Amino acid sequence: MTEVLICCGSGGVGKTTSSAALAVRLAQQGRRVVVLTIDPARRLADALGLAGESNVAIPVPLADGSLHAMMLDPKRTFDEVVTRFAPNAEAAARILGNHVYQQASSRLAGAHEYMAMEKLHEIVETGRWDVVVLDTPPTRHALDFLRAPERMANLMDEGVMRWLVLPASRGGWRMIERGSEILAGILQRLVGERTITDIAEFFIAFQSLWDGFRERSVQVRGLLRAPTTRFLLVTTAAPTARAEALEFLELLLADQLPFGGFLVNRCASAPQSSGVPRFGAVPGAEGTVAALQELPERQRRLVAAQESAIAALVAQAPRGASVWRLPEVGAALHDLADLTDFARALPDPAELLQPR
Repeated sequence: MTEVLICCGSGGVGKTTSSAALAVRLAQQGRRVVVLTIDPARRLADALGLAGESNVAIPVPLADGSLHAMMLDPKRTFDEVVTRFAPNAEAAARILGNHVYQQASSRLAGAHEYMAMEKLHEIVETGRWDVVVLDTPPTRHALDFLRAPERMANLMDEGVMRWLVLPASRGGWRMIERGSEILAGILQRLVGERTITDIAEFFIAFQSLWDGFRERSVQVRGLLRAPTTRFLLVTTAAPTARAEALEFLELLLADQLPFGGFLVNRCASAPQSSGVPRFGAVPGAEGTVAALQELPERQRRLVAAQESAIAALVAQAPRGASVWRLPEVGAALHDLADLTDFARALPDPAELLQPR
C-alpha cells in the first residue's frame, strides 16, 4: 500500500529542500520513493535531475536507494485529465481547442492546487512506489489547497453545470450579448476577443466530463483523509514561521485531516564539549579570546531558546504530536551530493510510516 506524506509550510522555511531530503532518506532505507514538487528552486531542480522536465517521473541517481522526482505542470495535467475523461478523441480535441478552456485551465482559481491533488492521486493509483512525498504550495495558499477537491466537485455539480449550459440551448447567451453591452464587454475582456458564445460552447463540450471529474474529486478528498496519508508541517523555530504553522494546523484539524507531526528545519545543535576551552594569554587579542571562550555558552543558550519555542509549538498541537528536528547546514544545497549528505543527517523517519 502506498504511503503519502504531504509537506506543508510557509515560504522561506526550506520546505521544498526538506521534502526532497525526506524522500532521499526514505529511499536510502530501501523504500521505492517518488517526490512530487510544485515549483522547486533551480538548484534543487538541477540536483534532482528535473531541469527542463515536468509531469514525468525522473530517476534520481542515488548511490543507494530507489528515488524518482517529478515537477508538476498544472496545465499539462489538466489536459491529461480532459483526455482521460472525454468519451472519445474528437470530444477531447474540441475541449482542448476551446478558447475558454485554454484560459480557464491556466487561470482558474484553485486549478493549480487541484491539479497537484489530481497528479498525486494518479501517482498513488499506479502502485509503483512505496512512498509519495508531496511538496505543496506555501501556506498562504493553504485554504485553496485543502478546498480544491471540494471546489472542483461543486463546480461539476450537475445542477450548476446545467444552469451554465441551459442559456446556450435557448439562446440565452446570445440574448445577453445583444441586450447588455456592458456585461458582454466585461465577459469579452475576461476571455479575450472571442464572443461569450464560446463560454456556452465550452460548457456544452464539458458535459461529457462531469461524472468523471466529480467522481475523481470525491476520490481525491478520500485520499487526503486515508489512513495511509499524513500531513507534515515544515517550520522553523522563528516566531513568524511557527505562527503560520499553527494556522495551517488549525485548518487541518478543522477538516479532520491526518496530522503527522512537525519538521522543524534549521535547528542548532548543542556544543559537543561540556567544558569551556581555555587559552593562554595572547597579547592584544584579549577580546577575541574572551569571545571564543563564550561561544559554547552562547550556543547552549541558543539551543535552549530553540527548544522552548518548539515546546510551545507542540503544546498547541494534538497530544502526542511528533517533532523531527532538521539540522542547520549553514549553506545552500547545490547538488545531489549535498542533498544526500543532508538526508543522512536527518532523524529516522520510520515513525512517519507507522499505522495511526
